[in-house]
Amino acid sequence: MSDTSQTGVQRPSGVGRRSTAVVLLAVSAIVVAQFLLVLMFAWSSSRATPHDLPLAVSGPMAAARGLAHGLEQSEPGAFTVIFLPDAAAARAAVTGRQVYAAVSLSATSATLYTASEASPTVAQMLTQAVPAAIAHVLPHATVTITDLAPNPVDDPKGTAIPTALIPLTMTSIAAGAVIGLLSRNRRTRLMGLVGYGILAGLFATVAIQGLLGGLTGSWLSNELVVTLGAGAIAAVACGLAAIAGIGGILVILFVAWFFGFAFSGATTAWQLMPTPWGQLAQYLPVGAANTGLRSVAFFDGAKAAGPLIVLGAWALAGIALTLLRHGPRRTTRSADLT
Repeated sequence: MSDTSQTGVQRPSGVGRRSTAVVLLAVSAIVVAQFLLVLMFAWSSSRATPHDLPLAVSGPMAAARGLAHGLEQSEPGAFTVIFLPDAAAARAAVTGRQVYAAVSLSATSATLYTASEASPTVAQMLTQAVPAAIAHVLPHATVTITDLAPNPVDDPKGTAIPTALIPLTMTSIAAGAVIGLLSRNRRTRLMGLVGYGILAGLFATVAIQGLLGGLTGSWLSNELVVTLGAGAIAAVACGLAAIAGIGGILVILFVAWFFGFAFSGATTAWQLMPTPWGQLAQYLPVGAANTGLRSVAFFDGAKAAGPLIVLGAWALAGIALTLLRHGPRRTTRSADLT
């Protein structure tokens, strides 16, 4: 008997070749995506070095200028030093998120004010670099280090926020994509986005603040920031998926994840990212969510307006894209059958 009689209907050779081509194309796309992901994350991490980190100095002007000069000599371009009149102004600059740290100098002593929750990496770096520079200006001065925004007791390394942003970003993209592809009309998409944003904000805050102790401050304020961040990402993903299908999902993956997270500075600080990409990433959802949540949770909302405006703008843009298309996207096959 022939092979055809044994197996029933013989599959056309063209179908097999087409299936092979699809598999090869999909694998190639995944490899390219992997290459970009590895490149961006490894580049942003391996090239992390301070650029114009804002630092305040108060005290006798000669000593203050000497400290600024010493820091510039030891690490050119690493710091932008501003001079303040007294210790109170120095402390206020740190708690108001104007600077990452401040130094208050006197004839016999110096106090370094840090804020670990602004960036644990930067705070640790400054506790090593600044006392060494002070020793060159005031060799006999006693240096005291005071952390004005320490990491929570249950999160001593300050890793809760950057770690949580990874799954929050990915699930928000996934939720928006599913809503955009499957919803049958604008109303369903909007209801899905609102429902997802509220639930994401609630459960993520329960996890980070309630169970892990990684946030302080107002529970409601923190939840609202998380809701806005997750909702903004999901809204843009939904709109792009509804308009462009898989292509739109790939766009938001690149913008919000491949580039946006890699250069957001969530795990360090955006001033440590290669320029100008770190600053640019602050106008993307992940960078804005990281900065906004830290401001609200640990600094009583100082400097939170800018990041929240960025998130709001992304959310509105996503909603506008969502409203452009009335029904769900039809695949080529389904379109041929109608």
